Amino acid sequence: MIHSPHFRCFSTLWTTSTHFLTTCSLVLLITQLPATASSQKQSDDSLSIRNGQLTAFRNVGSTDTVSSQKLNRIVTANLMQALQGQVAGLLVRSNSGKPGGGATLQIHGPGRFGDTSPLVVVDGMIIGQTDNLNWLAPNAIESVEVLKDAASTGLYGMRGSNGVLLITTKKGTIGKPRVSVDLLTGVQRVNQRPQLLNTRQYIDYINDSRSNGGLIPAFKLTNQVSLDTLLKTNTDWLGALLRPAPVRSAYVSVAGGTESARYLVAADYFKQDGVILGSDFERFSVRLNTDFDLLENLKVGQHLTVSQAVEHANEGTSGRSPIEQAIKSAPYLSITNPKRVGGYEGTTYLDASNDALNPIGLSVLTNDRHTSLNLIGDLFGEWTLFDGLTYRATLGFDLRNFDRAYSMPAFNMGEYNINLTASLARAKQTGYNTLLHHQLSYTRTAGAHSLAVLLAGSRQTYNNNDITAYADGLPGNDIRSLTAGQSSRNRTVGGAYAFYRIVSLMGQLSYDYEKKYWLTAVLRRDGSSRFGPGHRFGAFPSLGAAWSINKEKFLESVPYLTTVKLRAGWGKTGNDNVGDFQYASLIAQNYNYPFGPTNSFLGVGAFPSTLPNPGIRWETTTTSNVGLDVSGFDNRVKLRVDYFRKRTTDLLVEVPLPASVGAAAPLTNAGTVDNSGIDLSLTAERSNEWITFNVTGFASWQKNKVISLGDRPTPVLGGLVQDETVTATMVGEPVGSYNGFQRVGIFQNRDEIIKNPNLTGTEPGDIRYADLNKDGKITDADKTVLGSPVPTFYYGLSASVSSMNFDLSVLLQGVSGNQLYNANAYWLNGYQGRYNAGTEVLSRWTREKPSTTQPRADASSNRNFRPSDRFIEEGGYFRVKSLQLGYTLPETLTSTFGASRLRVYVGAQNLFTKTKYPGFDPEFARNQAMAEGIDFAQQPQSKMFMGGVQINF
Repeated sequence: MIHSPHFRCFSTLWTTSTHFLTTCSLVLLITQLPATASSQKQSDDSLSIRNGQLTAFRNVGSTDTVSSQKLNRIVTANLMQALQGQVAGLLVRSNSGKPGGGATLQIHGPGRFGDTSPLVVVDGMIIGQTDNLNWLAPNAIESVEVLKDAASTGLYGMRGSNGVLLITTKKGTIGKPRVSVDLLTGVQRVNQRPQLLNTRQYIDYINDSRSNGGLIPAFKLTNQVSLDTLLKTNTDWLGALLRPAPVRSAYVSVAGGTESARYLVAADYFKQDGVILGSDFERFSVRLNTDFDLLENLKVGQHLTVSQAVEHANEGTSGRSPIEQAIKSAPYLSITNPKRVGGYEGTTYLDASNDALNPIGLSVLTNDRHTSLNLIGDLFGEWTLFDGLTYRATLGFDLRNFDRAYSMPAFNMGEYNINLTASLARAKQTGYNTLLHHQLSYTRTAGAHSLAVLLAGSRQTYNNNDITAYADGLPGNDIRSLTAGQSSRNRTVGGAYAFYRIVSLMGQLSYDYEKKYWLTAVLRRDGSSRFGPGHRFGAFPSLGAAWSINKEKFLESVPYLTTVKLRAGWGKTGNDNVGDFQYASLIAQNYNYPFGPTNSFLGVGAFPSTLPNPGIRWETTTTSNVGLDVSGFDNRVKLRVDYFRKRTTDLLVEVPLPASVGAAAPLTNAGTVDNSGIDLSLTAERSNEWITFNVTGFASWQKNKVISLGDRPTPVLGGLVQDETVTATMVGEPVGSYNGFQRVGIFQNRDEIIKNPNLTGTEPGDIRYADLNKDGKITDADKTVLGSPVPTFYYGLSASVSSMNFDLSVLLQGVSGNQLYNANAYWLNGYQGRYNAGTEVLSRWTREKPSTTQPRADASSNRNFRPSDRFIEEGGYFRVKSLQLGYTLPETLTSTFGASRLRVYVGAQNLFTKTKYPGFDPEFARNQAMAEGIDFAQQPQSKMFMGGVQINF
């Protein structure tokens, strides 16, 4: 340390023991000026320090905060779903209605071709971008702050391009112990379901389909005895698979503290059964938050969550969901058959080639158990070196253990679904994420001037180890030992290991004058071992400024006007979530190759399966944002408007190579995507002795467009449905746009077929596709953009009112301007002509009754099921997401049994949905930008009715 009356120098050194990262050093030089009365005065929140972070970005950046009160209106195991409809610029869509399921989050549109999830930070611990947070009880959250532009996300550098969620958990406060209890129970039901053919309709449809395909009818209608036997059974497979499903929740916390020590201890239990048979989720977690003032200038504390979750998953087999199997299953089959091994019925080779698997039998007999154990938290110490200067050190940790056991007994559910012997699969994943963070922060106020400086450095290490094993030929259905499998049968072992580090240096400077003019500048330098030598480090700058116009003389006298603030920000952030070792050549082993004079000998060797790209680097997002904040009537009315423009460059794109290369093409930094739009939010609130109300609404408009794919000459294809791609990312269109044929009608006769371009083998009753390139034939060159999964408009409205001990709250939300690709419609419209279908096929084209909308049935061709606008549906919807009515007992009554507050409530979720989408639910999004809007019959969102009680002591 250098001693001087006015200077102190602190030096911190980070080194790594591997070749991945070079040594980094940080020297922080702080000027110490003699303290004055003004410098000792605590500045307001504009330049204060909270949880080790400067809060100045809130004055210049685009941010929103969701309180615990609003989060707890949604009953869910997953915090991500509770954010839906709450924040302008944040699009939240469920990616599954399964118990414990997560959501897909996008801030200001999809900025890349892969995962677009924002970075998640819990109490200062950086968790990552793909965590679905079902280990963290929503009741434990104090607030969630959403950072949307570079002026607010700049401190997260290489990982801030998709936005950031800052999650703050509840903590203890000074006072005697306070006990809070929240109990809830409810039931879920599927909102809507398709109508399927009954047995008589199914038989007629299958026979018509096979006849049109030149095949022998599967059911001989002349045999009345056999027909009568079939008609006796009319199984509702969807009705048997889908069920009312209960949900239960309990949360208890104890909080309190003194001037020198504060604490919060909480326990949470959550159990949710799925509406699909055989699925459920159960979580138990405990949380401990403490902080202690050891000395007048020394504070230490910790945050700790221990969570165990057990999920019984039922997502089908071989990529086929249980709902898909239920749609396809023949209605004349019974569910059970005691004569078969396992006790469940199934199809035979004589059943019109219907190979649908019995969804009820699979749900009951198979067991897919996922067990997760998480230990997540941090330790911190904060030392005030002298007035205004604080040093803070944080050690964060995220330790995880995941175990999956999938067992399948011996059974016979028809010739298409026979499991001769029991089998067992196990997967075990262990991982840790550790963060070491050091920082110095300095705040000072002198007259009208306020200054805050933050200098910090961190090192974060990620380690993940996977082991998988499989064995069949087990001697019994209840055996859970892999070694019991027969060695002569299939026994396999696999695994993977991933490790990478990130080191960072960062600085933030914030200044304001008279709380009228604000300026914030951030510079962060990151290094990541995910990239090759010479390309591991990058610098990410950002700037933000704000002007409180209402404090100017020309507005000071305007009545009813409280705040008028103009904000502007610019900056660069990055994304390193691109996978590991992309810069190296990947080697595939155990491949045969011919050699010898006649190439008749086979040897075993290895070859480079993917060519390297040593120059690969992070993707970079440049964001510009201009905002206006206006409030009036003593802040009872608030308006916030933001215009944003976000351009992401150096996106990873695969540039095709000739097949003669013999290896997959490497990813290159070549793509560019633009997002732009407007966020608008309006809040009105009022409180007096009779009534309190708050209404907050928002609307967001956004536009997404691909600007460049670099040297790639063709679109990036994705979204595989029945072995054909249905999306194409191309220049000038949104990411992941649907790509296929346009229909121009149905061929009614052979004359029309002769006169118009058509697919080989086309018959009357088949779909007529548009020949867009006018070459006289129908080929893939005639495919065009059919729509986009990216909404152009989304909105939400949250309202609450309380009076006379009653309270009522409602949350409305919706989206529009997007389309969905309804893969379920393949089955509902009779794909391959051998499965059950929806009642829409009753209006199919026949020679006796031609149709102009529904093509003929055909068991021998998929001409009518090529990717086309036939499967494109409008994805917009309006939903009453939450409705809750509560009553708080008078304190004079609750005090008689020692409670300070007791509230009972009833409510509903997903109570009403208005949509044109004919599927189970219009709200879903896969967390893959290239295929986010494809409906693969995943477990849908459900309608829920619940009641609960909240007690405080």
